[in-house]
Amino acid sequence: MNTTKKFAFDVGITFISSSISMFLGFIITILLGRYFGAGDLGLYRMAFTIYGIAMLVGAIGIPTAMIKLVAEYKGDASNTNAIVSAGVITSLFLGIVSSLIFYLSAGMLERIFNMTGLSELLKLLSLALPFALVNGAFLGLLNGLREMKKYGIATIIQSLLMILITILLIYYGYGVAGAIIGIVLSSAGSCLFLLWFSKDYFKIRFSGYFTEAEKTLRFGWKIVAINGINQINYQADTILIGYFLTMEDIGYYGVAIGLSKFFWLVPQAIQMISYPATSEYWTNNNNAALQMVVNKSMKYTAYILIPIGLGIGFFAEDIVILIFGKGFLYAIPPLQILIIGSVFFGVFISIGSVLTGVGRPDLSLKINSVGAIINIMLNLSLIPFFGISGAAFATVTSYIIIIFLSIHYMIKIGQIKIKVQPYIQLSLIAIVAVAFFILLNWINAYLIGFLILISYIITIFVFVLTEEDKKIFTSLIRFAIFGEHD
Repeated sequence: MNTTKKFAFDVGITFISSSISMFLGFIITILLGRYFGAGDLGLYRMAFTIYGIAMLVGAIGIPTAMIKLVAEYKGDASNTNAIVSAGVITSLFLGIVSSLIFYLSAGMLERIFNMTGLSELLKLLSLALPFALVNGAFLGLLNGLREMKKYGIATIIQSLLMILITILLIYYGYGVAGAIIGIVLSSAGSCLFLLWFSKDYFKIRFSGYFTEAEKTLRFGWKIVAINGINQINYQADTILIGYFLTMEDIGYYGVAIGLSKFFWLVPQAIQMISYPATSEYWTNNNNAALQMVVNKSMKYTAYILIPIGLGIGFFAEDIVILIFGKGFLYAIPPLQILIIGSVFFGVFISIGSVLTGVGRPDLSLKINSVGAIINIMLNLSLIPFFGISGAAFATVTSYIIIIFLSIHYMIKIGQIKIKVQPYIQLSLIAIVAVAFFILLNWINAYLIGFLILISYIITIFVFVLTEEDKKIFTSLIRFAIFGEHD
């Protein structure tokens, strides 16, 4: 299989596994929202948000560092063994320490956010940290080797365990605590599976541990700083809503965020492949392959996300009511705002690790720091006056700033040429589509929306896609349906 098709099929596999995993995780949001209300859903979202931050800080960037280092030393068994051993052992140690700190901080965090019951949930979640951090190291190994089938199976297994345990415990009356216990037990089960799955790719060794651990952490601390700033961009809105508003508001906003992040399934799947590919091609001075990865990643992501964005924008109210009920109508305005930012940022996410892949994580850190500062300032200014819609606007603004700064430095540092014509065409056609929907939806919103979406997709396929693009999309569809490729 040539480089383009290998890249495309790796993305396809990753997308399928990520879609299944996210869908299974979203079922928990639906269950909590439907049967326990916005308050309990908000409590769960806050606990999970704090847990995500703890995982990020505790990992110190080891999984991302391992992806890059394993990709660079692909085929060198000695170096791979040393890198993976250092990553796994260090992750286990950091997981135990993080778990203890997280447990002891639970009461303080409950007082800060004034949320009764938050402390108990955080104490339960602390048990998951050692397993979660070791899981990250193993997934970094599989991602670096581009063993995406096994990577995908591992993520699906964890999600299946989580949803099955959660449904069982909710049925027996454990409520939100049941969802938290599901995270803990699924992390432990997934850890055992990943250990068995990864044993063929490395042998544990202790010699040279400190040297390799130092190398991994030296790169990893830059990554944790970048990811920490990213986490601020992704979670500042939720945290500040929790501080200024109520658990119910977090629940409504959680629905909007949860639905908007489905847009990122495709670009995140692409990024999982583009990041190790970028590291490999940059190290080998393969500029043609690097250029191909960047252009096709962005272009294909835009082809997919814009029609989806139009569809959810047209029918946002119906989607929210169908899934969560009329009690979550407050989630619709922030969802419609977030759709715009999620589509634009999704296109960027597909190549978001390029600066790190070419050895300049410092630039990503600076860019994301600027975005985070603006995000926090806007959230502090807008949430007290405009509530959760203000939080959505602040988040979208920070996304757009990060996109423009990042692409500027990709062009400057990586000597990458971005072809803007397809994006101009897609944007103009989308604007026309929105205008037609606004003018004609009085006839029948469902019929008009459906016809506009079909027309948009046909227009893209006929007038925007190149012949090569059409062949790749056809191959991917055949692969998804029949499991076969050229």
